[in-house]
Amino acid sequence: MHHDLPPSRPPSLPSPAARWSLLIIALCCVLLLVTLKQSGLMLVVPILAVTFLVIRHRPDESEARALRSSIQLSLEDITDTLDQFLLFRDSPEAEHLADRTLHRPALLDPDCPDPAIQKFHFEFHGCRSYIHRLHARLAADLSVPELEALLATTDARALELRESWLAARGAAHRLGTDYKRY
Repeated sequence: MHHDLPPSRPPSLPSPAARWSLLIIALCCVLLLVTLKQSGLMLVVPILAVTFLVIRHRPDESEARALRSSIQLSLEDITDTLDQFLLFRDSPEAEHLADRTLHRPALLDPDCPDPAIQKFHFEFHGCRSYIHRLHARLAADLSVPELEALLATTDARALELRESWLAARGAAHRLGTDYKRY
């Protein structure tokens, strides 16, 4: 269960706000050429050169790539924990079968009255939904502040899920084999 993030938007595709800016610059350049002719051309060339350099050298792009990479690492932390539960739940291996039937049967019951187990099931389902929303969100051209907020949320979810998983495993082990489903 591996969840790669969509690649960031290539620098050649400006955001909608940048497209409007480029359109305005282009209209101004055409207006300069029409009204000033030769002198307008001397003004348009540096304007277009500077515009090209600004578009090609987006200082936020390297920071955005770094943030997307950090989000990918947090996403991997989430999927690692989700995969651990799925392995516990579904694996036919003797070790996992014994763990879920002899040591921690309560961990498979989402209706278990233990608060730690209930919280884990809530976090588990919430994180699975979050992964799908995260992919959709990252498909957009996000600003650095938006990526920073997304990273903070993803980090918090990864930590909360991991802590919840460990607490639920401990609670299910304490309940032991005498656990009765209600």
